[in-house]
Amino acid sequence: MSRSIWQTINKPVIGLSPMDGITDTAFRAVVDHIGHPDVLYTEFISADGLIRNKDLLRMANSHETTTPLVGQLFGKDPIAMQEAAAMLIEQSSVSGIDINMGCPNRRVVGHGGGAGLIKTPKLAKEIIQSVSKAVKMAKRPIGLSLKTRIGYDSVQTIPWISTLLEAEPEVIAVHGRTLIQMYSGKADWNEIGLAVQLAQKTNTRVLGNGDIDTHEDALLKIKQFSPYGVLIGRASYGNPWIFTTDIPTRIDRIDAAIFHCNLFLRYMPSHNPLSLRKHLGWYIKGFTNARELRLQIMNLQTVKDALLLFEHIRKQQTSP
Repeated sequence: MSRSIWQTINKPVIGLSPMDGITDTAFRAVVDHIGHPDVLYTEFISADGLIRNKDLLRMANSHETTTPLVGQLFGKDPIAMQEAAAMLIEQSSVSGIDINMGCPNRRVVGHGGGAGLIKTPKLAKEIIQSVSKAVKMAKRPIGLSLKTRIGYDSVQTIPWISTLLEAEPEVIAVHGRTLIQMYSGKADWNEIGLAVQLAQKTNTRVLGNGDIDTHEDALLKIKQFSPYGVLIGRASYGNPWIFTTDIPTRIDRIDAAIFHCNLFLRYMPSHNPLSLRKHLGWYIKGFTNARELRLQIMNLQTVKDALLLFEHIRKQQTSP
């Protein structure tokens, strides 16, 4: 029997975490080309939405790459999650399905999805089991994983992770915060380490996630807490080099912004170009004239305008 990506992937894993509004096709392509992470995730995709509107499959579009892409789904209906997973498997190039059980967005949680599933452990297990059916029926090897937090309004690592382990996903990525913390405070890596211990006698592996700021820090967290690997999220904003030991110059960052714009045109021509603004603002973080440049970026209306601006910035940086 063929092995899934979680069995064949480079270890320890240092991957790009799924992030709503961030890990679109163009951003994933930039990170992949420059940083070469071990795995990429899509933004979360609504299972109910995908079933109603197949156009959402575009969120799982991929650039040409050998890096595994995992499609992340959210929802609270086991049947819908199974159907949506089957659609992604059959109609996209994803190598894995991930179940979102960690998103703290009020809209998602209010409907019982994302981290809201921490309050309904029985339903969470049913969802994993349903998606597992779609994975097992696939005509090619597909990985099954989920991403979650250490609790809802308080730390519940032992009962919550133990419940998830009963459903036997291949991988659980654990963000070291509760839902109520959102992204405030510090991620608790001791609790991530506890999740690793709970999974030791199972076939499930644990990825750690939260507050990894450098490549060196990723390696340290792997050594101390999460030997299977880690996922990096917010520290990748404007910084695809975090998956490497490279230290980018200003020209490197400007070139990456230009590259990002061109990839947006190539892979996301029908998308709202205003979604690029935040990414472009991150590339110039720390520049002496960053405030002035950020104001110009916020006024950009087209990708062509963005390219002209960054080509001008590049000329300024390289002129004597």
